[in-house]
Amino acid sequence: MSPTPTYSLPRILALPGMVRAQLGATLLNSASVIVKLFMPLLFRSSYALDFTTIGILMASYGAGCVIGAYTGGALTGSVESGKLTAACLGISGVLAMCLPQLPSIGWLFIIVPAVGAADAAFRPGNLRLVLEIGGPNDATWLQGLHRICFNLGVALAGIIAASLAGTGYAGLFTVAGISNITGCGLLVCYLRDRSAAERASTTGNLTCAHETCHTSGAPWTDRPFLVFVFGQLLALGVFDQMYGAFGLFLSEDYQLNHSWIGYLFAFNALLIVLTQMPATKLINSIGLSVASQWGTLLLMIAFPLLNLGRGPAYAVATMVCITAAEILLTSAWTLTVMNRSAGRDRGRYLGIFMAAWLGHSLYGPACGTWIYGTLGGRNLWWICALVSLVVWALHYRTIDKLSPARS
Repeated sequence: MSPTPTYSLPRILALPGMVRAQLGATLLNSASVIVKLFMPLLFRSSYALDFTTIGILMASYGAGCVIGAYTGGALTGSVESGKLTAACLGISGVLAMCLPQLPSIGWLFIIVPAVGAADAAFRPGNLRLVLEIGGPNDATWLQGLHRICFNLGVALAGIIAASLAGTGYAGLFTVAGISNITGCGLLVCYLRDRSAAERASTTGNLTCAHETCHTSGAPWTDRPFLVFVFGQLLALGVFDQMYGAFGLFLSEDYQLNHSWIGYLFAFNALLIVLTQMPATKLINSIGLSVASQWGTLLLMIAFPLLNLGRGPAYAVATMVCITAAEILLTSAWTLTVMNRSAGRDRGRYLGIFMAAWLGHSLYGPACGTWIYGTLGGRNLWWICALVSLVVWALHYRTIDKLSPARS
């Protein structure tokens, strides 16, 4: 068990320059990615596309994210991670700015998945640089700090979207592109410093000496890891109901207006920012396995709370449980994968982990809305509880096997 971490501004400022640059880039990239949730509205208003075509384009963006996450993770084993993350942000930024003004609709089927791939390919290298350069003793603390930066970016995106709503979606995507390009510039500035570049090279290139000693497909033959990923996919499918069936249920069954959905998501982001550091201390104390178990149990009870009554209080209680589960599971699972991949093919481990994290959007909303339409919202919440219980059973011993040193 590592010592309880302490938190202060001097400690953050004392981090290596590349780590601080990557944290800043995380904030800017998350703001840009959240703005891309407006892509369906852009396609409808600027290109007058029908809903079927819009659905295909959004699926292509999701597929690009899955492919990009795995490819980006694999590339961190052979390409300097600092340069890779900078390139991904630059490419994503330029393509995002092009989205509102393409010469023909056909270009959308090339640019949209390419933007998804660039956005997702940034994440494994970004996470790897933050956690590896900072050192193993700071991994739990740095993961919490990384998560705070991500959610501050989400909050920033909401402010940007609200302030630019009257200017049209073209302006919104221009700002999203500038955000990623700014992140790219930030990373390039630190890469130009020789010492920062050397430290990044230690993570991006010298780890290849360890990784090439193992079979390149090591994660695919690691049975406990694959069981873990299967449970991760199931849990993320449950989480994804926040973005589809949850809103439908609040509107149709609870008769809450749409502003309540916005309030709840703002509440979610605020809770994460305010409680991530105390939660990091808790995780450091109880270990990854217990944190994962608690998070899964919180997820199991979250949505069924909606069946106990009707009104805003139950919706808020559900969001509190979901947020607590998100904080515990995100930290515990990320550190578990980092521990498991030590001395192995870390790039591909992180690539698979990130691809699963991003790929749930390909099945979660579709399954949830189908069950909602067929069996009703209240039955969907009981099914979510059952799926969460399956995840708890799958992960009960698996986390210990993957990360015995920290559990």
